Amino acid sequence: MRTAAVLLTALLVSPAAAQRPGQSYSPPGGGYKVLFPGKPKESSQTAKTKVGDLKVLTATFATADGNVFLASQTEFPADALAPDGFGTVYDGVRDGLKGKDGKVVSEKDVTVGDGKLPGREVVVDKGKQQTRFRVAVKGNRLYQVAAVGAGPFVTGDDATAFLDSFEPGK
Repeated sequence: MRTAAVLLTALLVSPAAAQRPGQSYSPPGGGYKVLFPGKPKESSQTAKTKVGDLKVLTATFATADGNVFLASQTEFPADALAPDGFGTVYDGVRDGLKGKDGKVVSEKDVTVGDGKLPGREVVVDKGKQQTRFRVAVKGNRLYQVAAVGAGPFVTGDDATAFLDSFEPGK
């Protein structure tokens, strides 16, 4: 009986431990550092906007149970992001992720990285999926880091460890 209890405990604890971020990642050319649970998949795209073409670098790691860790940086033209407009930028990111069917569960100001970069953390609920993300701006770069999946994952220790490990570049 005791062996069965130990085995059951190991099975219940193992999936969470497998998601624990611990592998350091930085995109090609630098920009930021973050700890993923494993090697992320990288992608790059260009977004056409009112301020010009923006280069977006994204790294994602999906777990076996469908949860996702994501980090990205978007390069804006020089001087396109003024400190007095960061709130508007953060609102736009939030509204874009929320879409028409999402609901903002929580929203608060945070500091990001060791440099205590001002940013915002938002949790968005879209039914079976939640997204908890942090967004910050440094220079001409918009940084986003997120945990996407079921509510308990998004608010859990693994997601928090991932979000807390994000360090914007110099």
